[in-house]
Amino acid sequence: MRAIPLLIPLLMLAAPAPAQDKQKEKAPDPLTMPTRPTISATPVAIMIAGFDRDADARVTRAEFDAGVEHSFKAGDANGDGAISLIELSNWAATWLGNAGALPGQYDFDREGEDDRISADEYRAEFGRRWDSLDKDRDGVLTRAELIVLTMPRPAMPERDGKRGRRPR
Repeated sequence: MRAIPLLIPLLMLAAPAPAQDKQKEKAPDPLTMPTRPTISATPVAIMIAGFDRDADARVTRAEFDAGVEHSFKAGDANGDGAISLIELSNWAATWLGNAGALPGQYDFDREGEDDRISADEYRAEFGRRWDSLDKDRDGVLTRAELIVLTMPRPAMPERDGKRGRRPR
């Protein structure tokens, strides 16, 4: 009879865990879960949206060209007619929000011959940006053309205790 009171607590310890605890154990795998799309704007799209002078939420080609000229002059801090790499870093921090944001040096200076961005190279890069953004070719950039729908990348699985590294 004395064994029965000792046996009951032992049986309780051996009983299966409540259903609530099992659900916690089976957390969804982030690699197999569907990701939600994200609507965002690139730094250059935000810059271009700021070229809207008449506050109609549309950027005409004239507003765009004026904004490009203004931003180039602001980027050419020493007024020598080109943006140096140091000036480009300051320009990007001011106009794009981060010194490492794109477009960067090799977007503007495609040949990489002189580490300087001339006004023509600057205008050419922004012309390419205009062409890629003006999807309906109507000569106006709307907010819908300046935002992008992206799918986030799934997280890298942990391998050998280190995220994204494979065991050697």
